[in-house]
Amino acid sequence: MSAMPPVLGNGRAWGIATIVGLALGQAASAGIAAFATRDVFAAFRDDSSAVPFVALALVACSGLSIAILRYRERVVAERVGQDYVGALRITLFKHLSQVSARDIAQRRSGALSLRFVGDLAAVRNWVSLGLARMISSLIVLPLATLALFLLNPVLGAAAAGPIALGMIAMGVAGPRLGPAHRRLRSRRARLAADMSERVPHAPELRLLGRVTTETRLILKRTENLIDAALERVRGTALLRAIPDAVAGIAAALVFLAALTSDTTGAEAAGALAAVALMIQPLRDLASVWDRHRGWKVAREKCANLLCVPRLARRSGNAAPELENIPQSLSFNGAGAGALSPIDATVPPGRKIALVGPNGAGKSTLLSLAAGLEQPEQGEVLLAGRRTIELSASERRRLISFVGTRSPILAGSLRRALTMGVDGRCDDEVVLRRAESFGLGNVIERLGGLSGKVAEAGRNLSAGEIRRVLLTRAALSGSSLMLLDEPDDALDQHGPALVERLVFDSPATALVITHNKAIAARMDEVWVIEDGQLMAKGPPAAVLPTLGRSVAATAQT
Repeated sequence: MSAMPPVLGNGRAWGIATIVGLALGQAASAGIAAFATRDVFAAFRDDSSAVPFVALALVACSGLSIAILRYRERVVAERVGQDYVGALRITLFKHLSQVSARDIAQRRSGALSLRFVGDLAAVRNWVSLGLARMISSLIVLPLATLALFLLNPVLGAAAAGPIALGMIAMGVAGPRLGPAHRRLRSRRARLAADMSERVPHAPELRLLGRVTTETRLILKRTENLIDAALERVRGTALLRAIPDAVAGIAAALVFLAALTSDTTGAEAAGALAAVALMIQPLRDLASVWDRHRGWKVAREKCANLLCVPRLARRSGNAAPELENIPQSLSFNGAGAGALSPIDATVPPGRKIALVGPNGAGKSTLLSLAAGLEQPEQGEVLLAGRRTIELSASERRRLISFVGTRSPILAGSLRRALTMGVDGRCDDEVVLRRAESFGLGNVIERLGGLSGKVAEAGRNLSAGEIRRVLLTRAALSGSSLMLLDEPDDALDQHGPALVERLVFDSPATALVITHNKAIAARMDEVWVIEDGQLMAKGPPAAVLPTLGRSVAATAQT
C-alpha cells in the first residue's frame, strides 16, 4: 500500500505558518479597531472641537489591514491546498500504475474518476478553505474577545457568552454532517458511474429502444442525489445560521450591559465594532465543519484506493538490466484468476499462437508475461528475471504489449504512434512504418503526424486504432511481443499485417488469435481451455486435433 502525503510536507508547513501569522495580524487589527472606535465615539462627548484624526485613521487602517490580510490568507491557503492536492493526485496515479490490471478493471470507471475530481476537490476545500479558516478563526476569535475584555470587562463578558455558546452549538451540529456527506458522495459516485457508462453509447441505446428505460434510471438516481444534497444543505444552512443568531444576541447583550452598568457610550460602540469584526471568523468556523466532513469521507476513499496491493517491486540487490535481445520466457507453475498454474517455456525468438475459447485464460497469460498481473501461484521469468520485478526502463525496451484496451491518449498522431517507444524516432521512419501498416489515409486526413487524435482515438475507426497499435509495436523494437487478438477489427488485410509485425522482427512473440491462418504460420500453438494448457506443439500437429469448440473459435 501507499501512504497519503502529509499535509505539512513539501514546504506546506511554511504556508500554514504564514496563515497563522496573517490570522494574528487580523486579530490585532480587530483589537485596534475596537479601541479606535471607542476613541472616536468618546470625541462626541468631548467639549473640544478637535477631530480625532488619529482614531479615525486607525479605524480606516484597521479595516484596510483586515481586508489585505484576509486576501493574502486566501491566496496562501489556496496555494497550500492546490499543492497538497497535486501531491495526492500524483500519489494516487503512481500507485494505480503499480497495481494489477485486474484490480483496476474491477472498478467502475465513473467511481474511479471521482477520486480524481470530486474527492480531490473535497480535499482541496478542506486544506485551503477549511483548515486555513479554522486556524484563522481559532486565533482571531479568542484574541478579539481578549481585546473586548481589555476594553471593558463587563461588555467583554456580555459578548463572550453568546459567542462561546454559538461555538458549542456548531461543535454539536457539525459532526452530524458526516452521514449526509457519506450518502451524498455515494450517490454522486453511482450517478457518475452510470452516466460515464451510458453517455458514450447513447445513440446505440436509442437503437436498442432503451432510452426511456435508461432515462427513468437516471431520473431515479438524480432524485436520490437531490435528497442527499438537500440533507447536507439543511445541515450546513443550520451551521451558517448560528453566527447570525449569535451576532444579534451578542449585540443585544452588549447594549443591555452598557445600559445597566457604568459603561460609556464610546466603550459600547467599541465593543459593538469588535463584535461585528468577530462575526466573519465565526461564519468561517461554521463552514469548517462542512469542509471537514467532506474531507473525512474523501480521505477515507483515497486511503482505500491506496490500500490496493501493489505488484512486487524490484529487489534491492538488482541484477544488471537485461539486453534488448530475444530472451527465454518461462511460466513456472504460474496462474491467476481463471488461469490455472501453467508450466511452459518459450525459447528466444519463438513465435507462439495462443488459441482457445473466450474466457479460457489467454489474456491473463499475456498479462502475467507482461508483468501487468501478480501471479497467484508460481512465477513468470524473462531470462531468469521475474517480469513483475523488471524496472520501468526494462519494460519499455523489452516488452511490447498490444491489448484489447491499449491506451490511445488525446494528442498528436505522432504521440499515439510512438508512445512507449524507447528514444526519439525520426518522423520519416514513423511515416514509413505507419504507411506500411495501412495508415496513409489517416495521416492525410489528420494532416500529418502533428494532426490531433481525440480522446481514446474517438476520431479513428476501430480498425485504424488497431493499425496504430500495431505500428507502435513495430516501432518499439522490443524483444518480446505480447499481442492480444491483434487482427481484431481489421479488414481482409489484417492477417498479413500481423504476420508482417511478428515475422519481420526477431522478437519472441505470444499471439492470441482466433484466426486459424495466423495460428498456422506460428512456430508453435498452445491450446488453452478452462484455464488449462491442454496441448502445445507445431501447428500442423495441434490445429487438426482441436476439439469442436476450439476449432470453431479458431476459424476466421
